[in-house]
Amino acid sequence: MQLNISIIQLITICAVANGFVFGFLLLEKKENRFANRFLSLALICMCLTFTPYMLDPSFWNQYRWLAWMPFSFSYWIGPAFYFYVRTLTNPSFRFTKKHLWHFSPLILNYIHSIYHLVYTGNHFPYHWFHFVAELLESMAVISILTYMVLSFKLVKQYQRQLLNNVSSFTKIDLEWVKKTIAVIVVSFVLIFVFLCVSSGISGMVFFNQWNEYRAAILLLYACMLYWISIHGYRQAQTIKITKPKDFSTDIPDKESIRIIDQLHGVMTMEKLFRNPELNLTSLSKTIGISERSISEALNGHLHKNFYQFVNEYRVKDVQEKLMDPKNSHLKILSLAFDAGFNSKATFNRLFKGYTGVTPKEFKIQNLG
Repeated sequence: MQLNISIIQLITICAVANGFVFGFLLLEKKENRFANRFLSLALICMCLTFTPYMLDPSFWNQYRWLAWMPFSFSYWIGPAFYFYVRTLTNPSFRFTKKHLWHFSPLILNYIHSIYHLVYTGNHFPYHWFHFVAELLESMAVISILTYMVLSFKLVKQYQRQLLNNVSSFTKIDLEWVKKTIAVIVVSFVLIFVFLCVSSGISGMVFFNQWNEYRAAILLLYACMLYWISIHGYRQAQTIKITKPKDFSTDIPDKESIRIIDQLHGVMTMEKLFRNPELNLTSLSKTIGISERSISEALNGHLHKNFYQFVNEYRVKDVQEKLMDPKNSHLKILSLAFDAGFNSKATFNRLFKGYTGVTPKEFKIQNLG
């Protein structure tokens, strides 16, 4: 048997192999252990689903028995990725039997294969049934897009909640997940167009005319597999979020003022903001005030979230050091890291947001 494989197909084959490897490696990763089970499932389903598209149609026509292999897992991609995001954003979430229905549409993937398994050779009756079976198999794209929308909403909600719980979220903000969702949506919309057009044009005629389009989809899908595999494996342990209720200052004003004064005191005297890992939970344990009370005092009295409150102190700390001639020989980024920042991009963005100028401009204005 001789296979003619293009460079694009070779890249895709490598990406699928990479996806399988990372899919199993994720099961051994300690961080986000439970969530990684779903990402592993999503990766493996993506690899299996796209395996038939890596080779030329002539190959599958010659070895039609391969169609009965478990390749069609497209109906599991959406729910697997959704439950990955759901578990990342809520580490206390547990998958139970009541959630199994999300994976039940898998049977729709195999109606088409069952039809060909029953009617082999050149005998293909019930063309209407064959058309419906193909349509149901293609509808998996709609399922994937729906779950991507639900996943995107979970990430946005989680990012909003992070602002009330952490002072730095560079490693856990799940921004890569939002980008992944965008790529998945684009990929499967293109695949859906590909399926719709190919169903109306006879096999080889379609692939001769649309070879470049098919190659672009393969390349995009390959990049998506690499992206998800690498970023999924690098994902840091997410934290359990304290979900605040509507901040209508349930605690009295005097109590809020007392809490705020105490917060200002520990920030000024103990410089807690210099800890880049400072979060609401650790601050609560340090000063002996509940997380909810701190959040209500900050949001209800100062109209600031925890992230804003802490990073204002960090910016002020850098400002004071930049105005001191003794620090003129020190790099600005070094001062930022000493103040508690752990990202250059975040520091520059927040500094300019609070002061109206860049750190370099501020230094020139004050030291000349």
